[in-house]
Amino acid sequence: MQIPAFMPALDTNVIVISILVAMGLYGLIAGKQRVRILILSVYVGVVFAEQLSDAVSPMLGMLSGGQVSWLLLGLPIVIFGVLGGRFHKGEKGLPVTNIIVGILTGALIVSSALYLLPTSETKSINDSSFIAMILHRYHLWFLGLLPAVAIILGLIKKRENHH
Repeated sequence: MQIPAFMPALDTNVIVISILVAMGLYGLIAGKQRVRILILSVYVGVVFAEQLSDAVSPMLGMLSGGQVSWLLLGLPIVIFGVLGGRFHKGEKGLPVTNIIVGILTGALIVSSALYLLPTSETKSINDSSFIAMILHRYHLWFLGLLPAVAIILGLIKKRENHH
């Protein structure tokens, strides 16, 4: 089947923005506790991808090393961050803080995925997307500051209306 000529290719910026918006919406809908679990699952995925890719790659011979890294990054995010813990009803938190932390978590996911790619592929993506380039450039900042931002914003409490 041939793709029609009038169908535009997906722009890298659109994909990155979609991920950031989706994570912001996830933060809004899921609430503070679920976003915290999502953040932890991203960190588990980063560690798995960086530390286990070489060991797991021979067992998954049909996948390239990069695909194994992305799989190891994504599995904990999907299993624990998105699917897991649906039964837990925790404090929802402030919607604005959940959106901010959700977007920052999305930025960490994108920057981590870019970090795992071979340099030539990362350069190609960065050349086609200024947003991806910025996220990739500040990967260590997202990695280091996201927990601090989440904790600080998590300390902000809703004002109780006493009438």
